[in-house]
Amino acid sequence: MPTDPVKPEITFLTRHYPPNPNINGESVCDMVQYFEEREGVKSNVLCINRGFEGGGGNREPAGHIKRIKTLYQGDHALLRFITFLYDGYVLARKALKFKRTLLICTTSPPLLPLWASLYFKRNIKWALWAFDLFPEGFMATGLVGKGNLFYRWVKKLTYKKPPAFLIALGPGQARHLQQQYKKEVPFYILPCGVLFYQDKSDQVPPWRGENKIYLGYCGNLGDPHNPDLIRAVIDHMDPEKHRLVLALYGNKAAGVKAYAKGKPGIVLVDRVPRDQLHFIDIHLVSLLTEWTHIAVPSKAVSAVSLGCPILFCGSAESDNWLMLQKAGWLIPETSAMEEYVRDFLLTVDQAEIDGKKGAAALVNSDLQRIFLESYKGIASERK
Repeated sequence: MPTDPVKPEITFLTRHYPPNPNINGESVCDMVQYFEEREGVKSNVLCINRGFEGGGGNREPAGHIKRIKTLYQGDHALLRFITFLYDGYVLARKALKFKRTLLICTTSPPLLPLWASLYFKRNIKWALWAFDLFPEGFMATGLVGKGNLFYRWVKKLTYKKPPAFLIALGPGQARHLQQQYKKEVPFYILPCGVLFYQDKSDQVPPWRGENKIYLGYCGNLGDPHNPDLIRAVIDHMDPEKHRLVLALYGNKAAGVKAYAKGKPGIVLVDRVPRDQLHFIDIHLVSLLTEWTHIAVPSKAVSAVSLGCPILFCGSAESDNWLMLQKAGWLIPETSAMEEYVRDFLLTVDQAEIDGKKGAAALVNSDLQRIFLESYKGIASERK
């Protein structure tokens, strides 16, 4: 059987990978494909063989792929945590076979960076690609307290050994990680959700009509997100002026769907295909303040990549707002949030939305430039 004469130079460690429809795995696949087509660089991909409920596109995977069997795929909290530990351990151990390549370790599965810190010795060049950060995420969800001894021990081990460089979702997250490592680790910025070649369907979806402002929340409504933003929009929208499109999944989705059911102006759908997201005028995005820098919702970046503005509820220090504010509006996460939403819905008009759409196109150009500069820099790190 013929073999590829070019040996892979980079090895990626990730939980999800296409055709599994997860934005983190798709981001890895984008980089693998770019390296192969533009830089002539081959990559290994070590990933977990599992499914994923939620958004993303079905696509062909790139690279030399090794899929590893997982222990468990259910919702039992303790078994999930054990599986997180196991998946990260197996990925890190198997990566040692490829230690002569540059190892790029993502933060999915959640505790993979812990194992990388333990197993990747000084003679191994590795990078940390940050998506959602753990163990901080366990504290942000309230599963453990900040003073919990086990949490503090795991966090200390996770950040004990700095990588050669960081790949962060934004400058705020990069600074957060440097603080955790207590070192000025070099970094590249790679916002998750930048879409270069996404088609925009000309077929108007059945939920889209004329002479209305269409708001939408399409995607995960999980631990980092604030369902109160959606409830406030439901409470203060004018059905004669607005429509709200909801395509929700995640552990907070059921409550919001029940709250929205039967109310005027609400459109509940199973999903909105990515090539139809541009039919939504304003995309709702939320990030609870305690998740600032721990997560950076990709749905905000994807919306702006498609020329759509965002209504962002969260901290002004979040990378979503730092990078995308020219293409959106901020709803501070305060006790007055409902009043901010009410005033926004009363005053926003199509002319203002069109202005933000024009700004989104300019912001997207900057995002793509940052993206490509980071790709080239990361490709050069393999040497």
